[in-house]
Amino acid sequence: MKIPVRVYYQDTDAGGVVFHAQYLAFMERARSELLNAAGIDLARFVERHGVLILVHQILVKYHLPARLNDLLSVGAEVVKMGRASFVFRQHVERGTELLVE
Repeated sequence: MKIPVRVYYQDTDAGGVVFHAQYLAFMERARSELLNAAGIDLARFVERHGVLILVHQILVKYHLPARLNDLLSVGAEVVKMGRASFVFRQHVERGTELLVE
């Protein structure tokens, strides 16, 4: 699944470049949308089962910077499902350019 994300001023540093941790927020949105599309409502899941879903590990590669007002495509896919875990592969692109994975 891919979602569009526009880079706003609040996402950038003083030079208009996206702050490195902001990509993680973009990816969180894409993961949430992927789960919603699969019929998994995280708020209801937590209520029903009393279980929180946490990020355990992150490996990020930064290739190119995104800048103020760029329109990005942020993707998320499940590459592995365990008994109590998911492994996601995610990326941020601007057009055909891979920015972050």
